[in-house]
Amino acid sequence: MGLRKGQKELVEQYRGGYCAIPAIPGGGKTHCLSLWAVEMIARGLHKPGKILIVTYMNSAVNNFKQRISAELKNRGITGGRDYFVSTIHGLCLQIIKEKPDLVIANDEFEIIDGVSKVSYISSAIDEWRRRNEDIFRFYIEESNLSANKVAATCKTWQDKLCSIVLSAIGDFKCRGMNPALAKEKCLDLPKESLLKLSSEIYEIYDRRLKMNGMLDFDDMLYNARKILSEDTHLLDKYRKKYTFVCEDEAQDSNLIQSEILTLIANGNLLRVGDSNQAICGSFSNSDFTLFRDFCNLPQTTVYSITQSSRNTRNIINLANHFVSYIRESHPVEECRESLLPQFIEPVGEDDERKNPEEEGYGIRAAVFKSWEDEASRVVSEVRDMMKKHPDKTAAILVPTSWRINEVVSRLEAKNIPYEELDNTSREKNSTVRKLGRIIDFISEPESGEKLADMMNECFLLERYGDDGNEDEGTVPVKRQTQQMKLEEFLKGYPVENLLYPAAGEISTGEIPKDVLELEIWKDFAEKLGLVRELLEFPATVIEKLILYIAEKLDFNKEERAIAQKVAGDVRYLMAQSQHWRLSDLALELLSSKNMFNFFANVVWELKGYEPKPGVVTVATYHKSKGLEWDVVFLTSLSYSDFPVLLNDKFIGEYWFLKQEYKNPQALAKAEMQRILEGKTGGDCILESKIETISERARLLYVGITRAKQHLYLSGFHSNIGRKNEILPSRYLIELKRYIDERS
Repeated sequence: MGLRKGQKELVEQYRGGYCAIPAIPGGGKTHCLSLWAVEMIARGLHKPGKILIVTYMNSAVNNFKQRISAELKNRGITGGRDYFVSTIHGLCLQIIKEKPDLVIANDEFEIIDGVSKVSYISSAIDEWRRRNEDIFRFYIEESNLSANKVAATCKTWQDKLCSIVLSAIGDFKCRGMNPALAKEKCLDLPKESLLKLSSEIYEIYDRRLKMNGMLDFDDMLYNARKILSEDTHLLDKYRKKYTFVCEDEAQDSNLIQSEILTLIANGNLLRVGDSNQAICGSFSNSDFTLFRDFCNLPQTTVYSITQSSRNTRNIINLANHFVSYIRESHPVEECRESLLPQFIEPVGEDDERKNPEEEGYGIRAAVFKSWEDEASRVVSEVRDMMKKHPDKTAAILVPTSWRINEVVSRLEAKNIPYEELDNTSREKNSTVRKLGRIIDFISEPESGEKLADMMNECFLLERYGDDGNEDEGTVPVKRQTQQMKLEEFLKGYPVENLLYPAAGEISTGEIPKDVLELEIWKDFAEKLGLVRELLEFPATVIEKLILYIAEKLDFNKEERAIAQKVAGDVRYLMAQSQHWRLSDLALELLSSKNMFNFFANVVWELKGYEPKPGVVTVATYHKSKGLEWDVVFLTSLSYSDFPVLLNDKFIGEYWFLKQEYKNPQALAKAEMQRILEGKTGGDCILESKIETISERARLLYVGITRAKQHLYLSGFHSNIGRKNEILPSRYLIELKRYIDERS
């Protein structure tokens, strides 16, 4: 593929110094950054060191490696040692392992995963709360609660407080503040300050981590920066090792990541990003202004990538109109800088990869009477689109994870194949659940119900879950009727008669004719031999049983990696507690918040995600970033999920808190900004609302630019005239007006 504006200048001209590449969505930044690295290696311009590329996701690491390796191979170059691609956390772990004694006494430290992190912070909050129950309950509007609901609300508040405090601790660490400095900075804040209580819990959390020889992901950045700042010899080693440092997705960088890369780069720093796709600030410590400010430095050379072949011209025009509307007409003037004036251009007629052909106008917008009605209509549209265009990829995007369930249930009811891009999605966690189902049955082999659950999930569901015809609005016959009938039969039939029949084979005389006539019965009976093999394997060494299950079920390489991780962890758990039984392990594996899902998500992330024709992707707007589909449905464009005015209802607001604390996470972030700037007074609530509105505008822009050929925008207007009325977002009203004029 030839090089476009901005790409060509980067590959042919950049040879050192500060360089920024602002790139619009679909601009091919991975392609051109990979070609630049290959060009430098081919000419030997990267020497004496290597090229370091730091990116955001593990899947992006693999993507860069494959692209660079393939292009080097095409040129007949063996250059695997001339470049290194890593996530920022992978790089920091490498640095910490050079000098572990500088950050933690035990060089056998461990990195805790997300599940363990929540457990540690919850325990720290418990300790803090025992001394500060009055402050903990200060935020709750108890006058709105009946006496029997106060305890349940306190529990909900503690759960929410975990994410608020973790976000604040991440902010402290990325700004180089240890617990002592954080408490000092918050000393003059009022006692009911959310940031102040976060600094106190930070001290407890940090102490508990260190006592157990643990680091979290934020510690990795904090300590890597600390080591590089204090050890000049190690810093010099890394500067010699990497001649050029490149940062991908620079709009999602944070202060400490930026400082680490700037230190190592020693002047040769290339940063690629899109400030209009900065959507992580509300739940992470990223700061999109860092990339914007880097672009504006006088010593920075800027090559802008403005051409994209991803979208039709109509979708490009809609995205550009949205940018113009935000910048020129947003009703909140402070939000007009939410999006930068980066407008997408279609590629030229001579480009090898042209923009998709127009199929009519291809964009529609609608407002429905409820979320349930919207979800139903969207799923029907998806089904019709897939029947009309079976070769196209499609996605339904929702703003929050809890709305996914409504969409998924309707897809299942219409027997439409789908994949979730949620951390708790069926595909990502199916390996762990399969192990759980099998071990659950082995722990109680006389249970027909557990046999049915195991057979359905491990052997029959995949084959019979996605085929069969159904009429409009009916449930899939094979998945529901046949498997339910089989399950009912197994509950009342002695399992041992099926697995170990006296005559050596199943006696069909006692089995009802309607069961024997089920299409799945033959497959079920054939699998019973495998079930016997699993039952007869010695269960005294559970880790070996897990690996045996992986072998007998012919797991692929990703599934085997997960099984090996589970086996290793189980060996550790059994050593720690002699009372753990098979049933305990099954319960953990089948839990939606089990300790193994974090690793499973990492494995599937490394594999990457590629949309498939005929299978609908269901994801949040955030998870869709970096992906594209032929057809995209943007749903739930309501005023709470995409607020525009300062008096709109804001997502993240908790009904049970006092009015001034209803959006605590945004409030804590605003407080952090004020103590850093040394300001007093001001309206933190107003500032937090402005930031939320700005980020949600960028999130909608990301959603719009995911669509290649067809785009559907929808929202709902419910409970009209009532106190709990839900309005469509003003963005949807504006975009619908624009679409209706052109369609």
